[in-house]
Formats: sequence, structure tokens, C-alpha cells
Amino acid sequence: MVNSGYSPRHSARTVAIPVPAARRGGRRLQFGIVAVAGIALLAIVIGLAVASGPGGQVRVQTSQTAKPAAGAAPAAYATGPVSVRRLASRRYHFGGPTAAAAAGGTLWVTSVLGDSVTRLSGKSGAHAANFRGSGYSFDGPNSLTIGNGRVWVANVPANSVTELNESTGAPVRILSTGYGFSSPYALALAGSRLWVADAASNSVTEVNAATGARIRAVGGGRYQLDNPYALAVAGADLWVANSGGNSVTRLDATSGAWLASYAAGYGFSDPVALAVTGGSLWVVNEASDTISQLSLSSGKLVRVLRGRQYGFDDPAAIAASGGALWVANALGNSVTEIAAGTGRVIRVLSGPRFRFHDPTGIAAAGPTVWVTNLSGNSVTRLRLRA
Repeated sequence: MVNSGYSPRHSARTVAIPVPAARRGGRRLQFGIVAVAGIALLAIVIGLAVASGPGGQVRVQTSQTAKPAAGAAPAAYATGPVSVRRLASRRYHFGGPTAAAAAGGTLWVTSVLGDSVTRLSGKSGAHAANFRGSGYSFDGPNSLTIGNGRVWVANVPANSVTELNESTGAPVRILSTGYGFSSPYALALAGSRLWVADAASNSVTEVNAATGARIRAVGGGRYQLDNPYALAVAGADLWVANSGGNSVTRLDATSGAWLASYAAGYGFSDPVALAVTGGSLWVVNEASDTISQLSLSSGKLVRVLRGRQYGFDDPAAIAASGGALWVANALGNSVTEIAAGTGRVIRVLSGPRFRFHDPTGIAAAGPTVWVTNLSGNSVTRLRLRA
């Protein structure tokens, strides 16, 4: 299973994605930014509020922390030299590339402005195919997940999900009318179930991945879903990052039953991306330029990564591979590499050599890391060597 999404509001281009209705906490406002006369006007309006939850919500204080898991040591290539290749020619048809997902030797990239999806070689980056047109019904595609021989793409403005054949790229079905999707910002696959985060309706929808039939939508009450913006599956659990509620909700990935919610004491501040590796859940906090590490088994806080040494600057996406984490910093035009076992910084990649331009999506497969540059209409391939 591969899941990836992105956060568009700091783009130097107009991003045609609707702003979800105001949340109960008055939290997240998302903007497309217009480049005028070559000057990007970057605007961030973020209110910081944590709503008090009803009885039954887990509220873990900072002092109740779990012991750091040993985790996997970074692979030898994690600290070795990096070769860089920028993919930007016309044949790629990138138009505001956003999310990226790597699976089966193939890389898939969504273009939110081009209403298309591009398939590349996961090894060389060579262009394989571009998918667009009425048969796909792509409309501001912003996230995707891969598994069971299928690729699912979320279309936020259209409130739909497009299903493709992973081998051929041919459209299989369009999930739209009758599903109740409402600004579907994230997707995750758990066995035979496809989960969709509906940011505007504060819910998640369960779909039968084999038949495409809608099963149920969960939300309200103790779920405390508030602008659910990212999903991750770990074993039997589905984790949901609530950007509007500064919280994370844990669900049963099979039944959708509520298991726990985590908020106060975790350092969550506009959580927009999730990654699972080394027995931990890593939560990217965009508003505070931090990352929270949770124990997958207990849900307790392990640590919060913060400080200038990490180079976090509007972190928008995260990927894990080989015992290391890679974080895309949208405003910093950089990528931070972190040892998942210890949380220490390995390095921060930035500067003219990398040509990052509003990096908002990232995918990792072995020694290769792919970074989408939303405002640069390009994808950067990082090849790590021992």
C-alpha cells in the first residue's frame, strides 16, 4: 500500500481547489497564491486552537511519553552521496505536480493544475504515459494510493475518486454520485477496503476496493474528525490526521470503529501528513514546523522533532524508506533527511543544485526519493548511494 497527498496553500500559482467550510474550531484556511510580475505573494492564515473533546477522548500529557523504539538503522546509502536529476520536459505534462507514489518499479504523479496523472519509470524517471481526458474525470487530482492492481486518485473539486488499472492506466470506474465524498483530501488502502478522508464533512468514507461499492461513512461524536487531511494504515489500524482539530484519530481499519483520539500534549499543530516506519507513526505539523513521533502500539508520544537543525519550513509531506524519513519543506525549498530510529538529522538538502520549487509531495523506494515541485512543474529524483 502506498498513500500520498499534499498541501497546496503555499503555491506560487493559483491552485483551483475549493476551501472547505469553516470548522467548529475556526481553524484551517487554505489558499492558492497568485504569482504577479514574478513575485510570489505567500500568505498564511492559521489560527491555533485545540477544541475540547467529549468524554472518552484520550488526552495524553507531555510527561506521559513512551520509550523511543530502537527502529531500523538507516541503510548505508542514507548517509552517502546524492545524485540529482530534474524531470521537467514537455513530455511529462506536469501541471502543478503534487502527490507522488512509488510501487512496483513505477512512479505515479498527480498534476493538480493539469487535471492529469503521469506514470514514470521508478528507476530512471523515464516518461511512460500520461493519463487525462473525459474518460478519467480528473479534476484537481491531489492524492493517490496504489494496491491490489489498482490506482485510486482523489479529485477534490469534483468530490470524486478515479480508479485506474495499475498495469495499463486505463480507467476502471469513477466513484462519485452516491458516495457522499466532500473534499476528499486523502486516500488509504487497508486490504480490501479503500478509505477516503472527507475534509469538508469531517468524516471518512469506506469503500469496497474490489467492487467500488460504498460501505459506510464514519464521523461525529467521539470520532472528533475535524478537517481530516491525511491517512495512514499500520497493521489493523487506520490513523487520521485532523488538520482542523490539531489531533490524530485512531480507527479500526476493518470496521471503522473508533479506538482513540490524541490531542493535548502531542505538539500537533495543523497536522497534514503521516508516515509509518520502525514501530512509529510520524505526524507532520505544518503550522509549527515540527514532527511528532508516536508509538504505534501504545499511541503514546515518543518525541517532538523541532529546532533549526531540522530545517523544517512549512513541512508538507513525508516519506519513509530504509530506516530514514524524508520531509518536503514547501516554503524552505528543501528536503530534510532524518534517522527514523533516533530522530536525529542526517542532512538538509537545498540550494541551486536541487532546484526544489515549492516541494509539496514526496515518495521513497529504496535508495530513490522523488520530490514534486508544485510551482516548478517538475519532479526531482534523488538517487542515494552508499
